[in-house]
Amino acid sequence: MISSIWTPKRLLRLTGVVSILIALLLVAGDELLQYSPQGYASYLSYRDISFWRVLSGDLLGVLGIPLVAIGYWSVCYALKCSGVKRTSFMFWIIAYGAALGATAHGGFSAVIVIIQEGTRSSLGRALDYLQTYLAIPYGVFLLCYLIVSAWYCIAVLSSRTLYPKWMALLNPFPLSIVIALLSISNILPVLSNVLSPAWLSIPHLVFFTLSTIVLWHANEERLAKTARVGIGV
Repeated sequence: MISSIWTPKRLLRLTGVVSILIALLLVAGDELLQYSPQGYASYLSYRDISFWRVLSGDLLGVLGIPLVAIGYWSVCYALKCSGVKRTSFMFWIIAYGAALGATAHGGFSAVIVIIQEGTRSSLGRALDYLQTYLAIPYGVFLLCYLIVSAWYCIAVLSSRTLYPKWMALLNPFPLSIVIALLSISNILPVLSNVLSPAWLSIPHLVFFTLSTIVLWHANEERLAKTARVGIGV
C-alpha cells in the first residue's frame, strides 16, 4: 500500500518541493546573517548587524544546510533512473559536504559575534583561531561541492538522462562562481550586495527549482524500471 502511494514520480515531486522550501530558508538565513547595503569591503560592515539577525541567520543555516541533501537525493535518484552509475557514492559525498557546510556556517556566525565585540587582544586571538578552524570544514565542503557538480555536469552531457542538456551548466557551482565574480568586479553593486551573502544558497534555489520543474513530468516507464530495485540512490 505504501509503495503504491509513494511512487517514484510522487517521491521526486515531494523531495523537489521540499528542497525548494529548504533553499528558500537558507537564502533567508544568509541574508539575515550577512546582508549589508554598504557592501563588504571591510569586516567592519558586520558590526551593524543586529543580534536577532545573527541568531536567526545562524539557526536557519545550521539547521537547514544538512537538509540540502534532500534536493541532491532527488537529483541523484533521477540520474540513477537514467542509468548513470555511482549515484549513491556521489550522494554521500555531497551529504557529508553539507554537514561540514553547516559546521562552517555556525563558525562564521561566531566570527561575526567576535567582530561585534571589539578589537581587544584576547578577542583577536579567538578570531584568529576561529578563522583557522573554519578553513578545514569550509574547504572540504567546497571540494565536495565541486566534485559532485562536475560529476553531474559530465553525466548530463555525456548520456541521455531525465535532464535536458542545458541543465548541465545550470548546476549550483557555476552559478556560485558567477555571483562571486559579480561581487569581485563590483559591477551592479546594489545587486551584488544582495546576492553575495547567499552566493551558495541562491544557486541551489535556482537549481532545485529547475530540477523540480523538469522532473515533474518525468518518464513513468524509466522510473518504474528503477523502482523495481528500490527507491534509494
